Amino acid sequence: MRLVSSVKGQRSKVKGRVGGFTLVEMIVAFGIFAVIMVISVGSLLSLLEANRKAQAQKSVVNNLHFAFENISRQLRMGARYHCNAFQGDLGAPADCATTPASSIAFSSRDGERVIYRLRADAIERSRDGGILFLPLTAPEIRVDRLQFFVDGSSPTDRRQPRVLLTAAGVMQGKSKVASRFEIETLLSQRQLDAAP
Repeated sequence: MRLVSSVKGQRSKVKGRVGGFTLVEMIVAFGIFAVIMVISVGSLLSLLEANRKAQAQKSVVNNLHFAFENISRQLRMGARYHCNAFQGDLGAPADCATTPASSIAFSSRDGERVIYRLRADAIERSRDGGILFLPLTAPEIRVDRLQFFVDGSSPTDRRQPRVLLTAAGVMQGKSKVASRFEIETLLSQRQLDAAP
């Protein structure tokens, strides 16, 4: 021990201090560290959950994009559009420029009779003239409206055939948040419509 004199001439004892922390300092430091870690881990878990939900939503959006890109490509490359695939002769072109139809039939580039329709909140496609239909959209996508407006399908009307495709619905991945969508696209037949 060493003695140190103060300004007033009194003597006080100052103990020599050995390096380290007291128990109280350690408990306070550990408490602060624990609070920071709980907040950090909570934020990290929230971030991971948000990322998982975003990836699931992206997968649903990609499926919707694929379905409409498929329909668009097939319609552009097809011919002999027939509105309302379940009325009349499917081989004969039929317009529906003012009253939309929820299905369309046409001849594909490969000569197949393709039909797209809305059934039970899903878009379905048939490549065999309507015998077997397979869904194009994922179960996470609920299509409420699918409409086709066809104009100029007759080869004698001197107009290039075109189809206005509109759709609306709700998509919901694994998240609890549902997103509404509305899509509208105008497509024209690539093959020139020559009069006989």
